[in-house]
Amino acid sequence: MRIAIILLSVLVSSQGFSQAWSLDSCVSYALHNNLSVVQSKQNIKLAEINENVALGGMLPSLNAQGSHGYNWGQRIDPFTNQFASERIQSNNFGLATSVNLFNGFAQVNTLKQSGLNTEVSKWNFEKMRNDIALNVATGYLNVLINREFEEIAKRTLESTDRQVNRMQKLVDAGQMSVGNLNELLAQQASNNASLVSAHNSSELAKLSLMQLLQLSTDQMKTFSIEIPQIEDIGGMDMISNPDILVQAALNNFPEIKSATVNVASADLGKKIASANYYPSLNASFSYGTGYSGAAKVVTGNPDTLSYPIGTVVGTGDYVLSIPQLMYNTDDYKTKGFNDQLKDNINKSLFFTLNIPLFNGFNARSSVKRSEVNHEIAQIQLEQAKQTITQNVYTAHADANAALANYYANKSSVTSSEKALEWAELRYEQGLSNIVEYSDARTRLENARANMTRSKYEFIFKLKLLEFYQGKPISLK
Repeated sequence: MRIAIILLSVLVSSQGFSQAWSLDSCVSYALHNNLSVVQSKQNIKLAEINENVALGGMLPSLNAQGSHGYNWGQRIDPFTNQFASERIQSNNFGLATSVNLFNGFAQVNTLKQSGLNTEVSKWNFEKMRNDIALNVATGYLNVLINREFEEIAKRTLESTDRQVNRMQKLVDAGQMSVGNLNELLAQQASNNASLVSAHNSSELAKLSLMQLLQLSTDQMKTFSIEIPQIEDIGGMDMISNPDILVQAALNNFPEIKSATVNVASADLGKKIASANYYPSLNASFSYGTGYSGAAKVVTGNPDTLSYPIGTVVGTGDYVLSIPQLMYNTDDYKTKGFNDQLKDNINKSLFFTLNIPLFNGFNARSSVKRSEVNHEIAQIQLEQAKQTITQNVYTAHADANAALANYYANKSSVTSSEKALEWAELRYEQGLSNIVEYSDARTRLENARANMTRSKYEFIFKLKLLEFYQGKPISLK
């Protein structure tokens, strides 16, 4: 049973794997797997990290420190303020915090700017998705066009093959000369070469699409596209006024939103740079304690010692000094670790005011640079608007031209088909030569190729116009 389930799963997955890819599935796959899209998504994460860093910069810092060490030689012990010459163990422990109280609102504006930069990254991600979708659609339609060209070349060769077979029978019956057959055989070879060329172009177009999708080797082996059934494009609607499309694109396209947010970010950049003109005020607080091996306490009973400092006039009795306590070395011990930590606690609080007077024109240069960046951002916004407007008008004009070309080429195909039928009949009756017949065949091939190209060009431009309206690219 387990083996049967595994085989069934493999069969189902293999069938689904080899299924023809529609334009929707190609776009969806690219949006999830294309490395440029994946990298653009990582840029959003980096922007969010920078935003968190900006937020953390507004919060107080808190750091703890501790040390353990030994000292040799003559020095003043920091905890006893006495000279120590033997090896002394010392420990220090502390907490320190600092906070910026005012710096011209630079940190507040930096946080706001970081938020805008995150928003820009998100819009850039959407733009990357749009670019990938357009590239996939272009590659997909290129595959369709080249496949149609291959089909045209194949039908042309099949028609020539039928002519060769018919001519062979006429030659065998003695009704036509071998020279006519040789002319058709040459035409057959030429058509076969055209089919090979069209097939190679079709395969290259498919390879280009697969590389854009970044398919694996196994996926490439079974890759094929779904052929949409589009016989007549006359019923497809197109907005007659391109201004409506321009306005929709300016309201919806991510490159416009990204450029708009960049202008706001550059405006905050000017405020951040101007903060260098203002004084800054910082507060810091520290709390610490320590231990020293030089700190001693008395543990034993001292001896009382008096010594003569003079004599009494007349009696000669000695005058003794005030009794002094004398300790032996054994009467001292190092003060306890915990006791020292309690007794050596120290605290400090500082306020630091920094007033900028002259810093080598750095503040002024930063402000000027931010103003230039703001102007550049405004120019880039206008450029983005102009680019979108030009693209919409161009796509609208191209769509109209492609539609007109389609109808013209469609009429040309009809006329060329009739001309070929007449040329074929005249050639079979010996009333014309192979050159006239080949010219009629070439005109029909060119007319079909031009009609196919104009049809798919119109479809692509129409879908592009729908894309500018905010609709997803789809042939459905």
